[in-house]
Amino acid sequence: MMKTVCIGFLVLLSFAVSVFLLFSNIAIETSYGATEVILFSVPFAMCVVNSNLIIIPKLISFQSSYTRYKKGIESIFLSVTIILFILHLGLILLVTGIEVNLLYLIPVSVGIVLITTANTLPRFQLDPNKTKEYTKNSNQLWNIVIRPISLPLFIGGLIMLLCVFLPSNLMMTGFFLVLLCTLIVSFYMSYRANQSY
Repeated sequence: MMKTVCIGFLVLLSFAVSVFLLFSNIAIETSYGATEVILFSVPFAMCVVNSNLIIIPKLISFQSSYTRYKKGIESIFLSVTIILFILHLGLILLVTGIEVNLLYLIPVSVGIVLITTANTLPRFQLDPNKTKEYTKNSNQLWNIVIRPISLPLFIGGLIMLLCVFLPSNLMMTGFFLVLLCTLIVSFYMSYRANQSY
């Protein structure tokens, strides 16, 4: 419930900022596009993305498992909303004449995605009590492998967020190094878990 409230708050806040700028005397740089498009494209995208929180529970094929995955799904949509909100603020700062390096959004966005993925993956446990042997084995393997992947993703996401404090000429290099190390460690730990299984 708290995550849904946060999502709603961020969507309303992004619309409020856009409406304020539309009716204020603040000059908006229109070389990036029409004023209305600049101000409202991201808030409308947030609405479209988060409309899935209403649609998914109503899907017949998904109703039985939705309550089990509800918190994980809400976490994913909250992280996407935060990323879109940060993008919206960056774009607004840019068009109002405040110099913003949008490259800083890359490590922040990917870091948030990795942290959310790490926290959400363990919630998606599969049923190991299937009748078919192949399905049973693959479900057990998934349940064993997801936890070892989650830890390096979480740590890598946190370190990635810190990349924004590096000098601008080193930020992207640091970002790609952290991303590469995170992926290598994740694959290695999942491989070790697979071997022990």
